[in-house]
Amino acid sequence: MSALGKSFVGLTGILLLTAGYIYIFKSCWQPLALCSKPFVRIGDRCYFFSSNKEPSYEYYRMVYKNRAFSVPVVMDWMHANFGCETIDPQARLVTVRSAQEMRLISDYMRYRAHVQTHSIFWSGGHRGRLSDPKDVDHKTLIDFYWHQHAYPMNFTNFVATKQPNRRFENGFCVYLEFTGEELVMGVEKCDRKIAFVCELN
Repeated sequence: MSALGKSFVGLTGILLLTAGYIYIFKSCWQPLALCSKPFVRIGDRCYFFSSNKEPSYEYYRMVYKNRAFSVPVVMDWMHANFGCETIDPQARLVTVRSAQEMRLISDYMRYRAHVQTHSIFWSGGHRGRLSDPKDVDHKTLIDFYWHQHAYPMNFTNFVATKQPNRRFENGFCVYLEFTGEELVMGVEKCDRKIAFVCELN
């Protein structure tokens, strides 16, 4: 075999080997998906803050499937859930999984979410496990859950002065409050109208 033939065979082997490695490891190398408007990327998730409009703006106007509509900046907990689904069918009120995620959201809020006007936001947390979409399992009311999760929250950071009591005077729905330094959790009556944060599921 000539030198040219040996180089061709060697080059072909290298190309096939490289292609094999690319095929095997391509699932490990995937760029982060972009967040479509009005969602913003924080860490590796996409979020929507109802207060991301100017403080004087009462509604978030948007177009979805060629229909224009407005989502209020402040709503009660139940309507905030519906508001998230209206913005995107895959969206729901935010679930905070860790202290790191709480810190990332807090850093974003410090500079971009009009916290001087809206420092309190609904999250997807609630007291008691939902046995179905309309009812709460009353035996679980001492714990807090995210959405339809079967197990209590694995991360909380209720401030001592906002720690919910067992007599349920604080309400049933979990909000996030930006204190200027950090984001903390509190419990409020679900019919209070405040801003809200959604995330893409």
